[in-house]
Amino acid sequence: MTKTSLFSAAMVVCALAVLPAFAADRQLDGQLPMYPNGKLDAKESSLTPAAIAAGVPLVLLTSDSVSTVDAWYASRLSKACTRQNASGGIRFSCPGGSIMVYSHSGSTQVALIPPMPGMLGGK
Repeated sequence: MTKTSLFSAAMVVCALAVLPAFAADRQLDGQLPMYPNGKLDAKESSLTPAAIAAGVPLVLLTSDSVSTVDAWYASRLSKACTRQNASGGIRFSCPGGSIMVYSHSGSTQVALIPPMPGMLGGK
């Protein structure tokens, strides 16, 4: 192998090593970051990007505590987002929608709620 080939291979390995960090912050609807330890609720497996764009919330489930999820979002959301204690959980209101974090049936649910089209700056 040449030095160029070794260098190229090393760059690919480095890129693949950091890819999970970027994947953790991926956004399904382009606006709200998805909690990295969350799994899609099985009841919502047929939810399409078109439904999300129309304002249907996406719900993730995690075994992490509400306070852990709250801290993760608080450290990653922009200053344009506001955090409020809501009944039974936490609500982050952002220009790109809202994020609700709450305890439900022994797990924590994270609801990503895009803005409704045509409302409050929605598309």
